[in-house]
Amino acid sequence: MKYLFKRSFPKYADLHIHTDRSDGLLSPDQVIIKANKVGLSAISITDHDTVDGIELAISAGKRHNVEVIPGLEISAEYNSEEIHILGYSIDWQDQALNKALQTFRDARHERALKMMEKLNQLGIKIEHSDVFKITKLDYVGRPHLAVALVQNGYADTISDAFQKFLGNNAPAYIPKPAFSPYEAIKMILDSHGIPVLAHPGMLKQDVLDELISYGLMGIEAYHSYHSNQITDYYRDIAIKNKLLITGGSDFHGFENSKRVLGDVRLPYEYVEKLKEAIVSSK
Repeated sequence: MKYLFKRSFPKYADLHIHTDRSDGLLSPDQVIIKANKVGLSAISITDHDTVDGIELAISAGKRHNVEVIPGLEISAEYNSEEIHILGYSIDWQDQALNKALQTFRDARHERALKMMEKLNQLGIKIEHSDVFKITKLDYVGRPHLAVALVQNGYADTISDAFQKFLGNNAPAYIPKPAFSPYEAIKMILDSHGIPVLAHPGMLKQDVLDELISYGLMGIEAYHSYHSNQITDYYRDIAIKNKLLITGGSDFHGFENSKRVLGDVRLPYEYVEKLKEAIVSSK
């Protein structure tokens, strides 16, 4: 007699993904198809300052059997350093949240125009149309400027464009309007979300204790730019401080990037703990 046993395969997630609704290259549908192809069971769309891609992703996820957790990434500043806060299971249809996010996008638009002015002053002829044909929405960020620089022959790669012109302290750099981590965390909590510190291994300063006092609920221990040692370090810190553990590739879709969808595979057990926290926070 033969006995049939149901084999259980491990499930993985990527909870840090950008689409063309902010500064990524792929549409939400394309991201879902790719996530399914690389064997991910769950993802989160965490576009910068916008939730426009979430509904499309959820719809595509149902068609392709990929679970979608609504997400968001907000940029803040602390002691002259950018701090990125991820928000999971936010009420992405909340009017107050969307009004605030529109203000952020308007500020990004103005910043992009000022950076184009600087580029032109440096003899780099980048026109408004060169940049805004790359993004079909009202969102524009430095990656769109970088793509325009590459397409117009002023840089070899996206990374090269940042290094030469757009990165912090580069000739065309313009800082963002100041927005504190406290405000970012409060915005996420007010929209019934779970605030998580993004890629802490990339930070130059230790801000964790202060962020916890603001209401931070998790740490992105797994990330494309984290070594195994850094991942273990922040996973241990999260456990010690009773914080959630998350992770993701920070995928944008650019070629020759370390941020590849599917390379960071967050064990699904952490997704389950995140979902438990979401339920208890409602």
